[in-house]
Amino acid sequence: MIRLHEFNTQWWGQPAGIIDDSAFFSMPAEAQQLALAPFRWAEFKSRFKNAPSLSALQRAGFFQIDTQEEFRIALKNGPLSPCDRPLEVRFADEQPFEVRNSDFASFEHERYRHLLGCTEELINARYGQWARSLVREYPKTCLEVCADGATQFWFLSRPEANGLNLTLAMVRREAEISGFLLFEKALAAYAARGHRIGFASFSVLNTAVHNIYAKLGAHFLPPTGIWLWVQ
Repeated sequence: MIRLHEFNTQWWGQPAGIIDDSAFFSMPAEAQQLALAPFRWAEFKSRFKNAPSLSALQRAGFFQIDTQEEFRIALKNGPLSPCDRPLEVRFADEQPFEVRNSDFASFEHERYRHLLGCTEELINARYGQWARSLVREYPKTCLEVCADGATQFWFLSRPEANGLNLTLAMVRREAEISGFLLFEKALAAYAARGHRIGFASFSVLNTAVHNIYAKLGAHFLPPTGIWLWVQ
């Protein structure tokens, strides 16, 4: 019902939990607090239509920290929008690459920014560690987009039974190409490798990414709420 989130625990340096079953919020208050006690903070995610009542979440000490917009998108290898500089795609299984914490632009809409003591350096360390693990484990679906030999963008994905999980998109700090053109080029490269459906989610606060996926023809699904408990 509640378990250790190993990645967040390693990143944060203190035990972080995740609740997998909404039945947790039907437990007596004493049992909830006993289950939460080993953790510095814990997270719960649910589609809003399936979520416990707000009063049940509040009684357990949880507050909403984010809303994630989920989507599915058809991956097409058709004509691309014009770009004044030729874009090149490099997959990690063909040309290995590394993503350093200082390479990518800040994640302004990251929900863990709201944790007391969190810094931009910590957020970058989390994404850097995540990015490197994806490149290492899924080199055939991790790519970078370059212009004139300079990396502009990384798209790091993993294949699943129901399509390609478009896990992590990262723009280089010094990128000079518009985000839309970079996303479009990357998704077309996935289509050229035989992938047909992609899916992912992003914070509703990230209007720029929302507009990009909308322009690319994404089909949006009911949103997911994310709640946090902090000791």
